[in-house]
Amino acid sequence: MRKFIYGLLVAAVSLGLNAGIARGQGRAAEKDELESRAHTVNALADQRGGMKEAIHDVSVETGVPLEKLQKMREQHPDAGAAGLMIACVIADNAKGAPESYLSRHINGKGWGAIARDNNVPLEKINDRLALLERDLRKGASGQLPVTGRDKNRKY
Repeated sequence: MRKFIYGLLVAAVSLGLNAGIARGQGRAAEKDELESRAHTVNALADQRGGMKEAIHDVSVETGVPLEKLQKMREQHPDAGAAGLMIACVIADNAKGAPESYLSRHINGKGWGAIARDNNVPLEKINDRLALLERDLRKGASGQLPVTGRDKNRKY
């Protein structure tokens, strides 16, 4: 009987450790996907002719005024379109200032960690980056971007 109980205890601990490892791998995969999408978005913004169009798309998608995004870009010239988008999505969900999240990232903190610290699901950020990527791809092919908040807008 004692061997049976020890066996169950060992099995339970093993399953618990495996579940923890699997969760960690899931987070790593989400982080990798986020970083990969961010690089793709930034590359598309560069191909499209710079940040002016991309910043406009971020403004339309997030509702953050264009002037505010341009100021953020001036203060952090290394921030790409993806960084601006991610900072704005986190700020919207966490009710903070996008500049503070962008500064944290520029100073070395990963987007995944910033999102987790503020209880923002990485899936939400990835979804918004996907919309921006789609808009940039349409723009690169000569089509006008049409985002969720922008369907009725005249260009």
